Amino acid sequence: MAAVEEGAPPRELVVDPTAAPGDSSDGAGSAMAPFAITALVAGGLAKFVSPTVGLVPLVVVAVVLLVMKKPRQGRFVLRIDDGALEVTRERARSPAVRIALADLLDVSIDRQTHHGARGGSATERVRLALERPAPDAPVFVPEDRVTPIDGQEWYGKVRVFLRKHGWVPADQRAAPPSTPGP
Repeated sequence: MAAVEEGAPPRELVVDPTAAPGDSSDGAGSAMAPFAITALVAGGLAKFVSPTVGLVPLVVVAVVLLVMKKPRQGRFVLRIDDGALEVTRERARSPAVRIALADLLDVSIDRQTHHGARGGSATERVRLALERPAPDAPVFVPEDRVTPIDGQEWYGKVRVFLRKHGWVPADQRAAPPSTPGP
């Protein structure tokens, strides 16, 4: 690892937002239904067929949960290297995304509003979007949306980090001088 000059901005920013909590308006109450139904079916089979057969639904659900489990890739790491931003995960299995600072158009907040079931209040969740020129899609940090307060905090931290390394949003860059016509 290269030595960091004294007074130089840090080369790395670890983005670690807190996951958005569930609330009563997001319809999460039905998330227990598969477990409750599995317990009822297993209990019924154990009582009316045999205790061994009653274990089958429990084993099937355990296997399905293990297969469907998302691997934890760790926090997002933003690293500046040779005038480019590298976006990776701590325990990534996929290659890092590399964006030249000159090609990074903007950092914005991608908002999504979810209206609660049964007349519940609306819930807003956000994530950061690192915008690149078309046809490249934006890079979202984090992939899962977070609360607006946490998103706004990380929005500021990411923009300050990038600006310390010379990045300027595309709409604030100086336009090239126009040449007079003949």
